[in-house]
Formats: sequence, structure tokens, C-alpha cells
Amino acid sequence: MKFRTKIGTASSPDGTKLELVEHDGDHEITVDGQSLMSSRKHESEEELARLACVDLPPKAKVLIGGLGIGFTLRAALDLLPENGQALQVELVPEIVEWNRGPIGHHAGNPLDDPRVLLVKGDVTNAIKRNHGALSAIMLDIDNGPTPLVSNRNSRLYSVPGVHAIRHALKPGGRVAIWCAQDEPWFVERLRTHGFEAESHKTHARPNRKGTPYFILVGRKL
Repeated sequence: MKFRTKIGTASSPDGTKLELVEHDGDHEITVDGQSLMSSRKHESEEELARLACVDLPPKAKVLIGGLGIGFTLRAALDLLPENGQALQVELVPEIVEWNRGPIGHHAGNPLDDPRVLLVKGDVTNAIKRNHGALSAIMLDIDNGPTPLVSNRNSRLYSVPGVHAIRHALKPGGRVAIWCAQDEPWFVERLRTHGFEAESHKTHARPNRKGTPYFILVGRKL
């Protein structure tokens, strides 16, 4: 029997407890004891980038909120033009350290790519600082607009938060949000405030088995 080994611990600014756990060569990040993401199941994180980074223009600048195990960043880099830039925003310093250490190899060490600019801090503030500059925004910082991992993120999904996202995007730019459940009310909020929006069903594994997840996508009109 192979045992689960705790590799590291961290706390978000609001006190949420995170742990990095290793089991048989794979790694998992948990929040208050519940699995948040795993190196074994990451299809939905990659789909998040694929849906957001459609037909990126030359010199595209994209923003990823939430580093996790780096799979969304890796997928975004695979779609980014050589002269583009990816802003990776992460609030918890230990998650950055884990990606530069024991878990980085799972996604091919994407933080080492010269097109990546690491931004340590709150994603809402990062979005506000990039007025009209972004071709795509990818958010994987919660279980969705309703089942928040951190209550401080509620402002991101508010009407002012949607306006901030829209102002940060170029015309035709996309926002994609990872969700543990469908959120039709938020799709409608996006439509009401200047987006063409829809919900996409996805899974954590390529064979589309197991628990379904949803990615909400809005294109700025």
C-alpha cells in the first residue's frame, strides 16, 4: 500500500487552509481537506484555456487567475503566439513555490517559459490594471461564482466585477470561468452586460467519465 504524504501547507489571506499531498508520484492540492485539483485529472483545466484562447491575434496578452498545478497556463502557452504574453496571477506564495519545485514537472514547468509574467496578488486588481489590454481571461480560483473557495472573490462575479472584466478585454476577447456546477444565472449576467455567453460541459478526464464540470465562456461584443 502506498501512503499519502503531506508535502507542504499554506493559508490564503482569508484563512483557507491548503495542503500539497503526494501519492504514488501524483500530487493533489486540497482546501480544508477537500480535493481542489490533481495531477491525475486535469482535462477541464486545459479545456478552460482552449475555450478562452480561440484565434488569438499576434502579440496577444492573456491572463490566468489561479496557478494550481499549472495545466491551464501550459495549455494557454501552447495556444499563445511566440510574441504573446501570459500573465499568471497567484495569491498564495506557496503555490508558486510548489510549481517551481515538486509539482512543476507535471505541466512541463510552464513558469519557466519566457512569455510568462508572474503576478503575485489578487486577480481582481490584476484585471483592473489591464484596461483594454487582454485578449483572454481564464479564471480558476473558485468552484464557480456560487460555491466560492474564498468569500473575498464574490466581488469578481458581481456586476462591477463583470464590468471590470469587460473593460480589461479587447473587442472580441473572451473570458472563461471554471465551475464545479452549471451557473445559468451568471451566463445571463454576462449576456446582460455586454457579452455573448454560453456554458460548456466538460470532464476532468479525457474519456469524459466521472463528475462533469462546466466552463462559462463570454465573448466581448
